[in-house]
Amino acid sequence: MAHPPPGDPPVSIHNGRVEGQNDRIDPAAGAIADEQTRADLEQTLADTDQTLSDADQTSADADQSSADRDQLAADRDQAASDRDRARGADRRAHELSHDMRERTTRERKQTARERDDAAAARLSVADERDAVADGRDLAAQRRDEAAVARTVAMAELDAAVEQDDAREHRGADAIVKAAGQRRRAAERRSQAAAYRELAAEDRRAAARDREQAARERLNALGDREALAAEVQHERARRRQAVRHQHRAEDLAGTLQRGLTPPELPCIPGLDVAVHHEPFALAEVGGDFYDLFALAGDRAGFFLGDVCGKGAGAAAVTSLARYTMRTAAMLHHTPAAILGHLNVALQTETAQATNTCSAVYGQIDMSAATVCITLAVGGHPAPLVVRAGGDVETTPAHGTILGAVEHPVFDTCELRLDPGDALVVYSDGILDTRIDGAPVDERHLIEVLTGPPQATATDLVGRLVGSMRRIDRALRDDVAFMALRHVAHRAASA
Repeated sequence: MAHPPPGDPPVSIHNGRVEGQNDRIDPAAGAIADEQTRADLEQTLADTDQTLSDADQTSADADQSSADRDQLAADRDQAASDRDRARGADRRAHELSHDMRERTTRERKQTARERDDAAAARLSVADERDAVADGRDLAAQRRDEAAVARTVAMAELDAAVEQDDAREHRGADAIVKAAGQRRRAAERRSQAAAYRELAAEDRRAAARDREQAARERLNALGDREALAAEVQHERARRRQAVRHQHRAEDLAGTLQRGLTPPELPCIPGLDVAVHHEPFALAEVGGDFYDLFALAGDRAGFFLGDVCGKGAGAAAVTSLARYTMRTAAMLHHTPAAILGHLNVALQTETAQATNTCSAVYGQIDMSAATVCITLAVGGHPAPLVVRAGGDVETTPAHGTILGAVEHPVFDTCELRLDPGDALVVYSDGILDTRIDGAPVDERHLIEVLTGPPQATATDLVGRLVGSMRRIDRALRDDVAFMALRHVAHRAASA
């Protein structure tokens, strides 16, 4: 039996070293065990990415739906405006147009809220995409660390195999054992090559993850830029809408101030109060009124309402107001003054929308008891509030102005003792509902009935106070005028 040459280490020691090298490879085996965990993490990240993509698509669909509803609301608003211009004299058309505008306003507010929600959802999706990208980067780093660990383990394995080969015994038993060790070393080298291939695949997967994370960050940045541009565009549109609204309100206020007197004159023996409230700040109303002194101890007053709104109604309002003032200077009766206005309306244009209602009265204050002669053209009849607090109706009525060539006006005369008052109002208050019940003449009588010796301001204040309880916003202008007879001494005081 051959013995190993002197100086060679024993085979058992050599085998022990080889087994020690096998122990060094255990970290690589642990890295293989972690492969399934990393694969599960990558699958979880892929599922999260798909969920975020679905949420982003849902936000985009909601944004498109909001834009479609906004366009539909704008189309409805335009259709309502066209219907309002085409049918200014049809009260039902006015009601439909107003309801359409209210619905359009609600839909636009809902659209603005949904856009804000969609913007918030997009921002949340962008943040989650950043979080997923960070997760992919972390997974890539872990893959790199595992690949480095495998490479180190394979290097140690190769070194151990080389040491085993260098210390190989020349004996027969040593040769057999060395052949087995070489076979195991070859297997280890093959395993190391497989580990290297896995490490290379991990590095390639980590590179793909980094590329995917970079694309997701770019997508998130694009979402944020698109969101910022959309928010900026929406703010610009809102600012433009506010500017248009302010310009419309300023224009309507300027026109309205030119159609109503800035203040009524002080006429001895009369306590006067008036209230005019347009139904919208951006629209020119059709209500008009005036009070002026005439020759002698006489005065004239009127209150009317033009059919329609806007610039066309403003032109008719101006025509009606100055026609009545001019006709009153000719000392005609109230019926003749309304007749002049009817001729002027029909001469101005043949359109059916060029109509209005009005009350005209002449006050004779030459005696202790004031005498008022009234003529009404298609307007609610005035009410008389006696000094004791009771309210009476007046029988004056007549044809609406501008509708027919020969209207009929039934005039009436009434007398006001000191403390009595005449209340004139437009029909805008009659288009409302209070506590679910429609406002009519009986309701106004109940509002005006109260303590005795009420001033003109008190009477108008009662009517204005009742308006604050209406069920919904006004659909027409409202005007009140109260003329109360007082003694000259009281008036001067």
